[in-house]
Amino acid sequence: MSDDSAKRAVLVQPGGAPLTYTILVRGFAAAVALAGRADPAQVRFDLTLAVTHPGPGFPDDIASVMSYEDIVEDLRRLCRESDVPGADYLADRAADLCLTHDKVRRVQVDVTIPSVDSDDSSAGTSLTRIRPDRA
Repeated sequence: MSDDSAKRAVLVQPGGAPLTYTILVRGFAAAVALAGRADPAQVRFDLTLAVTHPGPGFPDDIASVMSYEDIVEDLRRLCRESDVPGADYLADRAADLCLTHDKVRRVQVDVTIPSVDSDDSSAGTSLTRIRPDRA
Protein backbone atom coordinates (compact mmCIF):
# COMPACT_ATOMS: atom_id res chain seq x y z
CA MET A 1 0.00 0.00 0.00
CA SER A 2 1.40 3.41 -0.88
CA ASP A 3 2.03 6.07 1.72
CA ASP A 4 0.04 9.20 0.91
CA SER A 5 1.19 10.98 4.07
CA ALA A 6 2.02 14.15 2.16
CA LYS A 7 -1.62 14.35 1.02
CA ARG A 8 -3.12 13.56 4.45
CA ALA A 9 -4.42 16.25 6.76
CA VAL A 10 -4.93 15.74 10.47
CA LEU A 11 -8.61 15.44 11.26
CA VAL A 12 -9.79 18.01 13.78
CA GLN A 13 -12.75 18.23 16.12
CA PRO A 14 -14.91 21.33 16.52
CA GLY A 15 -12.70 23.93 18.15
CA GLY A 16 -9.59 22.77 16.31
CA ALA A 17 -8.33 19.98 18.60
CA PRO A 18 -6.89 16.99 16.73
CA LEU A 19 -9.17 13.98 16.40
CA THR A 20 -7.91 11.14 18.57
CA TYR A 21 -8.50 7.47 19.14
CA THR A 22 -7.89 5.52 22.35
CA ILE A 23 -5.30 2.88 23.12
CA LEU A 24 -5.87 0.82 26.26
CA VAL A 25 -3.11 -1.07 28.04
CA ARG A 26 -4.76 -3.07 30.81
CA GLY A 27 -3.23 -5.38 33.38
CA PHE A 28 0.42 -4.94 32.46
CA ALA A 29 2.26 -6.44 35.43
CA ALA A 30 5.95 -6.78 36.18
CA ALA A 31 8.21 -7.39 39.15
CA VAL A 32 9.65 -4.11 40.41
CA ALA A 33 12.49 -3.66 42.93
CA LEU A 34 10.88 -1.18 45.33
CA ALA A 35 12.98 0.75 47.83
CA GLY A 36 12.62 -0.68 51.33
CA ARG A 37 11.33 -4.08 50.21
CA ALA A 38 13.39 -7.23 50.36
CA ASP A 39 11.60 -8.88 47.44
CA PRO A 40 10.33 -7.40 44.18
CA ALA A 41 6.63 -6.53 44.10
CA GLN A 42 4.33 -7.49 41.23
CA VAL A 43 3.20 -4.00 40.14
CA ARG A 44 0.20 -3.50 37.87
CA PHE A 45 -0.18 -0.72 35.29
CA ASP A 46 -3.35 0.34 33.48
CA LEU A 47 -3.01 3.05 30.84
CA THR A 48 -5.47 4.96 28.69
CA LEU A 49 -3.87 6.93 25.87
CA ALA A 50 -5.56 9.45 23.58
CA VAL A 51 -3.57 9.30 20.36
CA THR A 52 -3.69 11.58 17.33
CA HIS A 53 -5.74 9.99 14.56
CA PRO A 54 -3.65 9.61 11.39
CA GLY A 55 -6.37 11.07 9.16
CA PRO A 56 -8.58 9.73 6.41
CA GLY A 57 -7.24 7.10 4.07
CA PHE A 58 -4.19 6.26 6.13
CA PRO A 59 -2.19 3.25 5.01
CA ASP A 60 -2.61 0.03 6.93
CA ASP A 61 0.89 -0.10 8.36
CA ILE A 62 2.37 0.30 11.80
CA ALA A 63 4.23 3.50 10.88
CA SER A 64 0.91 5.31 10.41
CA VAL A 65 -0.53 4.54 13.83
CA MET A 66 0.71 4.41 17.41
CA SER A 67 1.69 0.91 18.46
CA TYR A 68 0.85 -0.10 22.01
CA GLU A 69 3.93 -2.35 21.86
CA ASP A 70 6.17 0.75 22.00
CA ILE A 71 4.47 1.72 25.27
CA VAL A 72 4.79 -1.80 26.67
CA GLU A 73 8.53 -1.81 25.89
CA ASP A 74 8.88 1.53 27.72
CA LEU A 75 7.08 0.04 30.75
CA ARG A 76 9.35 -3.02 30.71
CA ARG A 77 12.43 -0.76 30.83
CA LEU A 78 10.91 1.31 33.64
CA CYS A 79 10.18 -1.80 35.70
CA ARG A 80 13.82 -2.92 35.46
CA GLU A 81 14.96 0.11 37.49
CA SER A 82 16.13 -0.61 41.02
CA ASP A 83 15.17 1.02 44.33
CA VAL A 84 11.99 2.50 42.87
CA PRO A 85 10.49 4.85 45.48
CA GLY A 86 6.85 3.90 44.91
CA ALA A 87 3.65 4.12 42.89
CA ASP A 88 3.80 7.91 42.44
CA TYR A 89 7.24 7.66 40.86
CA LEU A 90 6.16 4.82 38.55
CA ALA A 91 3.01 6.66 37.42
CA ASP A 92 4.93 9.89 36.83
CA ARG A 93 7.68 8.17 34.82
CA ALA A 94 5.18 6.06 32.84
CA ALA A 95 3.25 9.22 31.87
CA ASP A 96 6.48 10.96 30.85
CA LEU A 97 7.50 7.96 28.74
CA CYS A 98 4.12 7.88 26.99
CA LEU A 99 4.29 11.59 26.17
CA THR A 100 7.70 11.17 24.51
CA HIS A 101 5.75 9.60 21.65
CA ASP A 102 4.59 12.49 19.43
CA LYS A 103 1.22 10.88 18.65
CA VAL A 104 0.18 10.62 22.32
CA ARG A 105 -1.98 13.63 23.27
CA ARG A 106 -3.20 12.52 26.72
CA VAL A 107 -2.39 9.67 29.08
CA GLN A 108 -4.00 8.36 32.23
CA VAL A 109 -1.82 6.03 34.29
CA ASP A 110 -3.00 3.84 37.16
CA VAL A 111 -0.35 1.99 39.17
CA THR A 112 -1.18 -0.57 41.84
CA ILE A 113 1.33 -2.09 44.26
CA PRO A 114 0.34 -5.03 46.45
CA SER A 115 0.74 -4.75 50.19
CA VAL A 116 3.76 -6.32 51.86
CA ASP A 117 1.29 -8.33 53.94
CA SER A 118 -0.46 -11.30 52.42
CA ASP A 119 -3.94 -9.84 52.98
CA ASP A 120 -4.52 -9.09 49.28
CA SER A 121 -4.71 -5.34 49.90
CA SER A 122 -2.96 -2.90 47.62
CA ALA A 123 -2.19 0.77 47.23
CA GLY A 124 -1.57 2.89 44.22
CA THR A 125 -1.94 6.12 42.38
CA SER A 126 -3.62 7.52 39.30
CA LEU A 127 -2.63 10.54 37.28
CA THR A 128 -3.48 12.16 33.98
CA ARG A 129 -1.15 14.18 31.79
CA ILE A 130 -1.99 16.16 28.67
CA ARG A 131 0.51 17.18 26.03
CA PRO A 132 0.73 20.96 26.04
CA ASP A 133 -0.44 22.60 22.83
CA ARG A 134 2.40 23.61 20.60
CA ALA A 135 2.46 27.16 19.37
